[in-house]
Amino acid sequence: MNYLRISTLLKFDLRESFNSALWIGYSWIYFAFQLFVYGSIISRLIVTVNNYFYFYGTGLIVLSTFNIASWSGRRFVESAHEGRLRYMLSLPIGRGEFFVEQLLHGVTVNLVRTLPPVAIVLYLSKLFSVSSFLSTLLVLTLVAIGVMGLMISLSVIAFKSFDIYSAIVAALSALLIRFSTINYPISSMNSIYAGASLSNPLTYGADLLRRAIGLDSSLLVNQDAALSMLLALSVGTLFLGIFFISRFVEGVKSS
Repeated sequence: MNYLRISTLLKFDLRESFNSALWIGYSWIYFAFQLFVYGSIISRLIVTVNNYFYFYGTGLIVLSTFNIASWSGRRFVESAHEGRLRYMLSLPIGRGEFFVEQLLHGVTVNLVRTLPPVAIVLYLSKLFSVSSFLSTLLVLTLVAIGVMGLMISLSVIAFKSFDIYSAIVAALSALLIRFSTINYPISSMNSIYAGASLSNPLTYGADLLRRAIGLDSSLLVNQDAALSMLLALSVGTLFLGIFFISRFVEGVKSS
C-alpha cells in the first residue's frame, strides 16, 4: 500500500471539504442547540436515569458520527453520478488504497466536527482527563470506520439502482438509530427492543463512549462485548469495502 499516494489524494479531498468553514460551524451550533435546549428539557422529564443530560449528550455525539459516516457513503455515490469517481479511478492508485483514503477522509471530517462537542460534554460532566479524551476519540474513530465502511459498501447498489440504494439506506438508518441506546439505556427497554439493540453496533458504540467518559456503568452493556463488536465491525467492513470497490466499482456508469 502506497501511503504517499493515499496522503496526496487525502489532502486534495480535505481541501475541498474544508474550503468553507460555515457548514462545520453550523454543525457545532446545531449540537449546542440540541444539547442545551432539547437536552435540558428532556433531562427534566426523565428522572429514572441519573445525569440523563450527559447520557443524551454522548448519544448526540454518536448520532453525529453516524450521520457523517452516512454522508461519506452518499458522497461516494454522488461522485459517481457527477463523473468525479471515474476520474478518481483513472489515477495511479489501487482500489484498496482508494477505499482507505475515503475512510481516512471521513474519519478526519468526523473528528473535526465532533471534537468541540466531546470537549463540551467532558467539561460539563467534570469527567475530563487525558485518558477519557483519548479513549473517546478512539471509540468515535472505530464507530466512524465501521459505519462508513458499511455505507460505502452499500453504495455499490446505487450503481445499479439509486432508488433501491436510497430506500435501503433510509430504512437501515432508521432501524439503527431507533433500536439503539443512543437516547435511552438498554435497562429501560422491553425485551423486544433490548434484543434488537443488542445486535446493533450503535448500541455498543454509544455505551463504550459513555464508559470512556466515565458515566454510570450500571446502565451500559458489557465493555468487552462492546469493544469486540466495534473491532469486528471496523475490520469486517474494511475488508468488505475493499472487496466491493475492487470487484464492482471499476467501469461504473456516472449517470
